[in-house]
Amino acid sequence: MARGKSQRKAAAFPASDEEILSTVSTIDSSELSLALEVDEVCSEMADLDNYLDALYEKRLSVREAGLNGLCKTLATGVHNDFATNKGETLLHQCVSILKRGSASETGLAARVLGLLVITAGEGKVASMVYSESSAHLSRIAKQSSNVTSRVWALKSLSIMTFIVGGDEDTDSTLTVLWQVGSYDKISHAHEASGITEPNYEVRAAALTSWAFLLTTATADQIDLFCLEGFPALLHLLEMEDRSVRLAAGEGVVAIVDRANRNASYPDHNSVNMFTGYEDVINQMKSLSIEAGGRGTSKKELGNQRSFFYDTLAYVQDGIAPDVIVKLSNCDCLKVNSWTRTIQGNPFLYDVFDFKPKQSKKQVLSTKEKVGNYGHFSVGMGDD
Repeated sequence: MARGKSQRKAAAFPASDEEILSTVSTIDSSELSLALEVDEVCSEMADLDNYLDALYEKRLSVREAGLNGLCKTLATGVHNDFATNKGETLLHQCVSILKRGSASETGLAARVLGLLVITAGEGKVASMVYSESSAHLSRIAKQSSNVTSRVWALKSLSIMTFIVGGDEDTDSTLTVLWQVGSYDKISHAHEASGITEPNYEVRAAALTSWAFLLTTATADQIDLFCLEGFPALLHLLEMEDRSVRLAAGEGVVAIVDRANRNASYPDHNSVNMFTGYEDVINQMKSLSIEAGGRGTSKKELGNQRSFFYDTLAYVQDGIAPDVIVKLSNCDCLKVNSWTRTIQGNPFLYDVFDFKPKQSKKQVLSTKEKVGNYGHFSVGMGDD
C-alpha cells in the first residue's frame, strides 16, 4: 500500500530537471534530427502557400514580398509537391503579372517561373509553364526598359527551353538570346527584330544564357553560328565591359564544343576554316595575358586571365577544366566540361546521369516523413 501511495504521489508532481534530461537523453539522436527536419519541411510548405496567397493582394508591396519569398524558398530547396499541386495556380498568377505588373514585379515573376520549371523538372507542369509564359518572357527580354526584368526573362526563358523545349523551341529561343546579346545599333537589324538596345548587364545575361542553351542545339543550328557568329563574337570580346567579354568567351567554347561533336566536322580543328575564328582566338589570347591599368580590379583581372587561359586550353587542345560540386551526404559530382549544375534536384541528377548517395540515418522521402508524424496536419494537396 505504501508503495502504491508513493507511486501516486510521484505521479502527482512533475518530473525533476534531472529526470527530464535523462529521458531526453534516451531519445535516438536520429529521431530528433528527423523530427526537426519534418518541422522545417512543414514550415516551408506553409510559407509557400502564404507567399502564393500574397500574389492575390492589391497592395504592390505585399505581392512583391510574396514573389521574393517564393524566389528564396524555391531557390534554396526542392519542393516537388508544391510544384506539382500548386504549379498551375502559381503560373497563372505570374503570367498575369508578366502582362500587367509593375517593372519590379515582372522580374521577380520571371524568376519564379524559371525556378518552378527547375523544381518540377521535365513533365506536364514545366511544359505548361513554357507554353503559357514563353511569349511574354520573350517580349520582356527583347523590349523591357527595366534591366532586372530583362535579365530574369532571358535566364528563365533559357532554362525553360533547356528543360522542355523541342528543336523548334530551342531555335526560337536561341535566336532571341543571340539578337539581344549581339545587338548592333549600326546594322539596323534590331529594327526588324524589335530589340531595344541592351546595356552591358542585359547583354551579358543574354550571351551567357545563349551559350548555356547551345549545349542542346542541333547540328544545323551550330552550323549557322559557325558560319555567321565569329565576327560578332570578336566584336563582343573587344567590348569595354568585362562581363560581356567573359560571356562571349563562354559562347565561343559552346560553339567549338558542339562543332567538334558534330559529325560534319570530324577534325578537332575543323572550326578553323570559319571566317573570323582565328581573330577570335587571337583576341582571347590577348585577354588571357591582359596587363590591366590604373583602377583595374586585380581580382577581376585575374579571373579574366584564368578564364581565357582555361578556355584556350579547351578550344585549342581539348583540355577541359575539372569542376567538383559538393552535394549532400558527402557526395561529389565531378564535371569536366563547361556545364553548371544545381544541387539537390532530381531533374539535374538525370541530366548528369548522377546517382546521389543515400543518407545512412535517414532514407525516408519527404512525404513519408510528414506522413509518419501525424501531429502535423498537412495534406499533400496543400504543399
